[in-house]
Amino acid sequence: MPKLEIHPFSDEFRAEAAALLSARHERHRRSEPLLPEIDDFAAQLPAGDGAVATRGGAAVAYLVAEVDDERAATGLAGCAAAEPEALRDLYAHLSKAWPPRHQVFVPASDADLIDPWFRLAFGCQFVTAVRETALTAVPAFGGTIRESTPDDLPDLAGLERMLAVVQNGAPSFSGLDADDVDWEAEWATHWEQDCYPLHIVGELGGRVVGHVLLFDRPAGDLRVPEHNVDLALAGTLEDVRGRGVGVALTAYALSFASERGFRSMTIDWRSVNLLSSRFWPRRGFRPTFLRLYRAVP
Repeated sequence: MPKLEIHPFSDEFRAEAAALLSARHERHRRSEPLLPEIDDFAAQLPAGDGAVATRGGAAVAYLVAEVDDERAATGLAGCAAAEPEALRDLYAHLSKAWPPRHQVFVPASDADLIDPWFRLAFGCQFVTAVRETALTAVPAFGGTIRESTPDDLPDLAGLERMLAVVQNGAPSFSGLDADDVDWEAEWATHWEQDCYPLHIVGELGGRVVGHVLLFDRPAGDLRVPEHNVDLALAGTLEDVRGRGVGVALTAYALSFASERGFRSMTIDWRSVNLLSSRFWPRRGFRPTFLRLYRAVP
């Protein structure tokens, strides 16, 4: 067998890298048909610090990461391989010059592509997912659902702070100090923006106890299809969890999206957030990509 050779990523290899990415995405769409159709895979290839592995003159893998002072991040189109083991060689070649935090997105259904990263000491940190929209009965939870208004600003700031507290706690350890952010200032201009087709709150006894925000996320990458809406944010107060508030808000959002012609809904969550990682799969969201992470000592 010819020896594996490693080269800097350059225009010389763009066509072969695009072919590797096309094959990867074709396999991915067989497992998840809601993923977008892509016409130009060369246009998906990222810029950054990259390398290509060849065997006998043919490209068998590529890896490209965007690198800053703190991390090297390999995006949705940042790696593909006909020989997944070659990714370990590419990583060994490139990572010598990288800062200590490393991230890579891989298709959630591609076990052959996940395996070499697992053996490079990467673990799952983050999940993207998708499901069909559908007219869905909104279960009763003893309260009401309505659109948010600027009068809800203090309550929404409280819900956002609550999420930051959850993300900062075990086992997530996000590192974000919830008290270092002016949450009301973060939300003050929310109602002036036109990229949110729906923002609803759930009330119990006249108190806002949860919310769901939909975002018109642009299509065009390997993850987001046309006629899609993103469930960008959701949360319920701790003292009402288990009473069906989140389930009702999600059902309302799925019906709203279906009625307005959105065919699919995307979402993402930290896999280390116990609440999110259990709640969203139960609502029918299927993983599409995993963000794997490694911190080098």
